[in-house]
Amino acid sequence: MKRPIDRFKDKTKEEIEEKEHLLDEDNLEKYDKLAMFIAAIKVFLPPLLIIIALFLMLIFLF
Repeated sequence: MKRPIDRFKDKTKEEIEEKEHLLDEDNLEKYDKLAMFIAAIKVFLPPLLIIIALFLMLIFLF
């Protein structure tokens, strides 16, 4: 069986850390961040609105 290819075999520890940092930093594009923000709004906003509406109804009814 063949051994897996080690792409970092000839690189120093600093070069590997720099490459990992670049991958972590530039992994998301501008529109990916916007899509995640909009998805979070869709998930968390309706329950908050329901809680606020129920709280207001309790205040005005009692």
